[in-house]
Amino acid sequence: MTTDLSWSIFQAWNKAIENREERGISARNRIWASELGGAYIDRYLKMTGVEPSNPFDSRALRKFEAGNMMEWVVGLVLKRAGIFIDAQEWVEYQYPNLLSVSGKLDFLAGVKPDCEKAKTEISDLGLPAVFGSATSAIIDYLRGKFPDGMKTIVLETKSCSNYMFEKYLKTGADERHKMQAFHYLMAKDLDEAHVVYISKDDLRMLEFGVFKTPEVEAVYKKDIETMSDFYYKKIQPPKEKEIIVDDKTGNFTANFKVGYSNYLKMLYGHENQGDFDDKFRAKVSKWNRVLKRVKEEKKMTELNTDTLNEIKAEGFDIGTPKQEAL
Repeated sequence: MTTDLSWSIFQAWNKAIENREERGISARNRIWASELGGAYIDRYLKMTGVEPSNPFDSRALRKFEAGNMMEWVVGLVLKRAGIFIDAQEWVEYQYPNLLSVSGKLDFLAGVKPDCEKAKTEISDLGLPAVFGSATSAIIDYLRGKFPDGMKTIVLETKSCSNYMFEKYLKTGADERHKMQAFHYLMAKDLDEAHVVYISKDDLRMLEFGVFKTPEVEAVYKKDIETMSDFYYKKIQPPKEKEIIVDDKTGNFTANFKVGYSNYLKMLYGHENQGDFDDKFRAKVSKWNRVLKRVKEEKKMTELNTDTLNEIKAEGFDIGTPKQEAL
């Protein structure tokens, strides 16, 4: 009689990742820093304790854990480079008469690196070659440029797909992430933070500075004022538009605040994000084709005119074409 000793770890791995413990929904009178810039209606429902109609699925939970692993690697590099100060600190800031904002910053880094000690520790860790060489390069760079030490800064790390990485490369850091990083500056009374993006596809990294300026604070404070007004007056915010104009490109786009909403079915009637994408992907593409024709002052076909009327019926004004419909 033979015993089958074959084994596999995939089921245990998947189960462990998908069993990620989520913070439950309960009424609260504060804003999470990660919510800044998000849909007001979703935030209001969460703050008033309304259970989501679309909780995070197993794929989303796995993506969160993948992000945590990338963050762990960044923390390891900071520690072995000798510039790590602190991580995962809960910090809070509140303007008078407004809701407080609370969040957990990713990293504080700075000080004067102990480069030789750091290199020795790196060699003892048995890191994959790419991390070992990258960390050594970072140490050499810091030692050469900042021999007397560095200022303390906040690092807010975000892992992302290659698609989003390319978008950030062209348009800069997401306004939500800038506000989140700015919150940590207010709470820690520091003047500089960096939003760091890491592509999960090819490990490329982007880094954008966020500074304590009146312009950035105005956006941060306005968000808190608006959310506080809805909350204290007990007024449910309006729903988001399903199609919006991208501020940076000027093109129509499906509103990700709707697609990723935890209340997608409750508020908008879409079963899940896939259904939302299927419905609006083709529509947005059609609208952008006509928008391009308008910008290029091309003649409008009958179908183009129908699309223009559809766009206007949904509250958008993209101007009147200079040439008559064929």
